[in-house]
Amino acid sequence: MTEQWLFSSDDLVNTPSQCGEYSPLDKALTPGEELELRLRGCGYIHSVVQRLNIRHQVVASTACVLFHRFYMRQSFIKYHQYQIGGACVLLASKVEENKRSLKEISRACALVASKGNTSEADKAHETWSRLLKRQEIVLLENCCFDLDVRHPYAFIDALAAESKVPVFLAKAATAHVNDCLRSTICLRFGPSVIAVAALYLAIGVHEYEFRGSLFESRAVDLPKNAVEETELCVMEMLEFYRREAESEKHRPLT
Repeated sequence: MTEQWLFSSDDLVNTPSQCGEYSPLDKALTPGEELELRLRGCGYIHSVVQRLNIRHQVVASTACVLFHRFYMRQSFIKYHQYQIGGACVLLASKVEENKRSLKEISRACALVASKGNTSEADKAHETWSRLLKRQEIVLLENCCFDLDVRHPYAFIDALAAESKVPVFLAKAATAHVNDCLRSTICLRFGPSVIAVAALYLAIGVHEYEFRGSLFESRAVDLPKNAVEETELCVMEMLEFYRREAESEKHRPLT
């Protein structure tokens, strides 16, 4: 993972969407509005992947990371989150060698966008095919053709094995990583730091008595400021869950 895809907290409140760039009306989103669109886009990605019966989480994970990276270069005002989300699934399925045909993915995108309405999806299928082909090129260009996406999963496994952390905690940490892919954490921290943060969060949530230190790992190469970065990462994970819980309170019952 190159440094160009790691951003400061200041960068995340000065994105193209929040600066009103690329919009003929110079409309700007608030930080909260952008976070909500990122959340919706990632939710759409997961729904499309589920429709495609792709069982490997890494496809959805890679698609989400590409999605977040794209919107550090472009605005939600100019590019709709569903169109880019679909292009991210198309590209991620190739990157992670779980390739699906354009026809399959465009059909899944149309079904999810129409909330399962098969009649509407049939009408929109060809439109989605054209959109995905066009937006895949836009996605590649804005990601600088850099498809090196490294996830925290292998780091979690290595740290857990080295420190003798129980399997259930490693699985809980993996779940935290999957949840937080809907946030901008992958833009703030490297995968090794996210792995450590997710494990410590799992240890805390389950009140597990852990006397070792993940920062002394020989299996995983951590940055020099790993302690500070991990603390910040855990705080951002907790803030993500806090926002989710708050949003859940205001969602109408169905």
